Amino acid sequence: MTKDELNQIYKLNREIKMWQKELNRLQCRSLIKGQEITGMPFVTGTSDKVGDLAVQITDTEAVIRGILARVQIERRRILEYIDGIDDSIARQVIFLKCVSGLNWYQIARELGQGYTADAVKQIYYRRLKKDGIK
Repeated sequence: MTKDELNQIYKLNREIKMWQKELNRLQCRSLIKGQEITGMPFVTGTSDKVGDLAVQITDTEAVIRGILARVQIERRRILEYIDGIDDSIARQVIFLKCVSGLNWYQIARELGQGYTADAVKQIYYRRLKKDGIK
């Protein structure tokens, strides 16, 4: 396990958000529009804008499903690592940081008991160093 692997869920979640924005953009474009009357002659062509848009939406949804599957795989790997940690607080800090994606202040607030953002950050990095994670 490396630091990059521990941060993979965060990165994948950001990628999912990017693809969801693209999906929303495509879905907004797919709203039915009225026929545009320009007075110009109508020329038949092979272009199927609605069909092309439907394909783009389906492809984007497939990409999102694929990334979600990768998130689940990474989640299982990280949970296996966390399960091997003997210190309860370190387990909680690493879970909240790597799986839940919380920042240091949110983790400190979640732990309560007077923990500060700097304290939980220190717990996190000391534990990674102890486990030889670089």
